[in-house]
Amino acid sequence: MGGERSSTTRMRLAGKICGICKAYLPEPVTQGEKYCAHCLADRRPSHRVYMNYMVRESWHCSFLEEDLKTSLPKKLTFQSHAKIFELAERGGCALNLEARQAIEHGIEIGRGGIWLQLTEEQYQKLKRP
Repeated sequence: MGGERSSTTRMRLAGKICGICKAYLPEPVTQGEKYCAHCLADRRPSHRVYMNYMVRESWHCSFLEEDLKTSLPKKLTFQSHAKIFELAERGGCALNLEARQAIEHGIEIGRGGIWLQLTEEQYQKLKRP
């Protein structure tokens, strides 16, 4: 149940359709799995950053590099915990059930953290104080 059709597999491996979104690729066709421009942009390298949040009178967010030792200079403050969900969504966090429950648990206890996958532009904004 739910496997890829053999005709789709043949077209993907022949380089006729995108390997991710299955959109038709422009001519000339070359052998091998290829990606459309949109999917290539989504696959570009991103920066993995840990966002730590806690509540005092308002919600304070700070960011750490992937090594969890180097702090990024940008700090954010929000009045509502709903902004944490918005920030997680914009930051490339896969908001599946597990991630949502982790964020909600952190909000309940007053502190928590999540991993974000940032684009180069987002990462550079965090590096500026």
